[in-house]
Amino acid sequence: MRARPMRLLTAVVTAGIAVGGLSACGLTRENFEDDTTLSQKVTSVRLATGSGGVVLRGKEGATEVKVHRYVEYGGDRPEGATHRVENGVLVLDDCGKDCSVAYTVELPAGLPVTGGTSSGAVKLAGTGAVKVTTDSGAIDLFDVKGAVDVQADSGAITGRGLKGGPVEARADSGAVTLTLASPQDVRAEADSGAVTLTTPSSGRYRVTAETDSGGKDIAVSDDPSGTHRLRLRTDSGAIKVKSS
Repeated sequence: MRARPMRLLTAVVTAGIAVGGLSACGLTRENFEDDTTLSQKVTSVRLATGSGGVVLRGKEGATEVKVHRYVEYGGDRPEGATHRVENGVLVLDDCGKDCSVAYTVELPAGLPVTGGTSSGAVKLAGTGAVKVTTDSGAIDLFDVKGAVDVQADSGAITGRGLKGGPVEARADSGAVTLTLASPQDVRAEADSGAVTLTTPSSGRYRVTAETDSGGKDIAVSDDPSGTHRLRLRTDSGAIKVKSS
């Protein structure tokens, strides 16, 4: 019975050492949020983030750019801004080692977006032309006006209300689902995942659909003299084209 207090003390000390070790190794993490309204004029956006998602919301009539950050870190708190404006380009950067930053940005509608993320989803609404990649993370587009060129190594690609075009979407592991607001050229590919495309009935299309393993349901006529071309391919996954 006398050994019991000693065993209890040993357990408490061991737990304390474990917690201290986790803290020292940076396994315990802190976070903070902040907001900034930019004074500089912004004409486009470039994504250069390591870990953390990005949400951009273009608003008609907006004149300001507002940046909200959610920062999570281990070790020392990162100081200073992680974004900057270079010759009108808003650059959304990462926050260093053992740190992730997620952005939500409100900005004027129609601004073009380029760049990419290493780990984190990208959601864009009301922007101009898009040329974006993600290593690990989904890409979601809504009401984009202009050319679209997106690639996700691991993650789904979704596009709704796409206008202007052309559209190119490639997913290595994930489905590609696109809905066009106007007739336009589309090239959509998925190595492992389905490709689903909804097109306006007013368009005339030349259609190519190829799959190594998966069914095809093409509800749009292949018109050899069509003004727009649909090129769809999957290695493993179904292809579906429907008319709205």
